[in-house]
Amino acid sequence: RKNIFYTRKKKLIDNACGGQASLPQVKYSKYTLLEYDICFHRAFTKKLLNETEDVGLKLDEPYATNKEFVADWFSYVSQLREFSFYSFSNRRFDSELDEGPANDYLKAMEWKARIERRLKKTHKEFPLLDIIDEYKLDHQEAVILMYLVKEDLEGGQVDTEEVIGLISRDQHELYMNRKYVTVEAKLVKHGLVELSENIFFRNRGGEIRISPDITRQIIMKTPVNDDERLSQILKGDDIFTLLEPTHSMRNLILPREMKSTLRTALSQYQDNVEKTLSSWGLFTGEMTVVGKVHKKLEPGLLMLFYGPPGTGKTFAAGCIAQALNKKLLISDISRIHSKWVGESEKNVRRLFSVFERVVRRTENPPVLLLNEADQFLSKRVNNMNTSVDVMYNTMQNLFLEAFERLRGVMIATTNLRENLDMAFSRRFHLKVEFPLPRVKERIALWKLHLPKTIPGSQGIDVVSLAKAYPLTGGQISIIVKNAATEAAALKGRNKKLTYGDLVKYCEIESASMFEKSYRSIGFQA
Repeated sequence: RKNIFYTRKKKLIDNACGGQASLPQVKYSKYTLLEYDICFHRAFTKKLLNETEDVGLKLDEPYATNKEFVADWFSYVSQLREFSFYSFSNRRFDSELDEGPANDYLKAMEWKARIERRLKKTHKEFPLLDIIDEYKLDHQEAVILMYLVKEDLEGGQVDTEEVIGLISRDQHELYMNRKYVTVEAKLVKHGLVELSENIFFRNRGGEIRISPDITRQIIMKTPVNDDERLSQILKGDDIFTLLEPTHSMRNLILPREMKSTLRTALSQYQDNVEKTLSSWGLFTGEMTVVGKVHKKLEPGLLMLFYGPPGTGKTFAAGCIAQALNKKLLISDISRIHSKWVGESEKNVRRLFSVFERVVRRTENPPVLLLNEADQFLSKRVNNMNTSVDVMYNTMQNLFLEAFERLRGVMIATTNLRENLDMAFSRRFHLKVEFPLPRVKERIALWKLHLPKTIPGSQGIDVVSLAKAYPLTGGQISIIVKNAATEAAALKGRNKKLTYGDLVKYCEIESASMFEKSYRSIGFQA
């Protein structure tokens, strides 16, 4: 309906401008005016205000600014949109075109030729050209990208059918060009454009939009910093949480050999080690683009941390991020699974397409942390009897494919390593088991979680607690918080933490464990 009335308005404008005197005028009744939004077409308004630009001017002038270059692209895609309003029978190239569609198509081609001609004389780099080169976009993909940027700036909503029609001249091309707006399309897969969440329920195809940070990159000539890029890329995305790590490797309490293994894994991010590995032919980072700044893609480093709950897997991920001077980007199964058919698979694709874009677009991308990895990396089902089985197998295949080509640092944590599918084993470069802490580590954990700022903490015998209770770091942290909360509620001289307070909550925490292998001390029942 939108296209029908737009076409009618266009004919009225052509008549008013003297472009097509032979076209019949369309008359609107006052009821029609009340029922539909009727307004002047932008082309007519520009004509009245004498703001139209002659496509034949400045052909031999180089682009002075990115603004000029983008403006010409907007004129080009706008003219293609005008041509797309005609039916396919009126714009077939194997027959004589009517005057209206012929003029619109020739005008579009003139804008295209103008862009190409002026670019040949321009010795500047523009953000759009960087993106086209980085992602190896063809002309149709560039048209889609710039049309979505234009509509985004003007506040318009675009559906997939509109985009396909923009780059198609007949029904055959319309069918073939649907490949540009699928979840596997290059623009979508790399996160340059986003498909609407409710595309599954629409009849004419879902809405499609440009990613906000891409609009900013194309329009703004000056580069933005990493924090702003991350904010734009992750804006409105509820499957991620971005954190600033606060603990360093010094705070990570693990056996010495384990810490040494982790430090060795991170050493490939040191310049001298990377150059040596590159000279040995083990890693050569390909060139990519961040605005106008060239950098090498990071090597892919995938680590699996497994072991009982509370043994420091998530804590270690934060320490590693801090050691690399990176932030921590966290996701887990609860944010990926959906009750809607097909949505979980779409969330997996979005997770990795967003992270890939983060790695490409930022100078120092964050560490990706996948908590509860056993939930979505479990053993695949051989005999798929239900749609749920099909969904899980599809998700696992998506993870396998994503892990194969992932760049940057990713850490997956799991409490149940035995539940993981064997196909994932070779995808991880490093698999580290986090054991239950020994007495030596437990003493260090008690000291870590009992800061001297807590009144009474300096007089507590942490050695006795460490020997008596085989607790994990996570449990010790909970015990200290619970005991300190109770002590903080006291008044006067009693407002301090005591050894008895900690023993009380050690007993409570130990009683809730599935296995009791501790020696009771302190209060007796």
